[in-house]
Amino acid sequence: MDNSIVLNGLRFQPYLRREQIDKQVARVASEIRRDFEGKNPVFIVVLTGAYVFAADLLRNVGINENQVEFVRYSSYEGGTSTTGCVKQLMGLRQEIKGRNVVIVEDIVDTGLTAERMIADLMAQEPASLKFATLLYKPESSRTGYTPDYAAFTIPPKFILGYGLDLDGKGRNLPDIYACEEG
Repeated sequence: MDNSIVLNGLRFQPYLRREQIDKQVARVASEIRRDFEGKNPVFIVVLTGAYVFAADLLRNVGINENQVEFVRYSSYEGGTSTTGCVKQLMGLRQEIKGRNVVIVEDIVDTGLTAERMIADLMAQEPASLKFATLLYKPESSRTGYTPDYAAFTIPPKFILGYGLDLDGKGRNLPDIYACEEG
């Protein structure tokens, strides 16, 4: 049985099943809960791809007094590759000076967006800043940046589902799919 899907003429195969994702999200949540016990961090969710991961992660973290804020950055203008130019499309509405902060991102690919967000947020003088990502692609890094928490380390494949998209499509898929090469 072929479980592949086709979007924009590209074929994607199942890569990570929801059960695997749930297990790793729970692991990352446990690490964050341990590291931020009694600190009530501000979680800064990077839209739009991280919203599914963030919802599951925050439910699993279980820190009820935390705050959630949203930012939006982009380095994609359509298709399957990054432009290399990171733009902030929506910034914070809350001051984070002196607060413990956890960035929640869907994927760290080149590291350019992660480093830009960190620089922007560090300028606001948080007490601490950690970075949690669903997916980390160290082989794609242009910066050498390594996130503090990563649910999965994956090879440089284009993926979608569980919040990640291809030109706005595929975010709603409960599993993660990888683009067939070739």
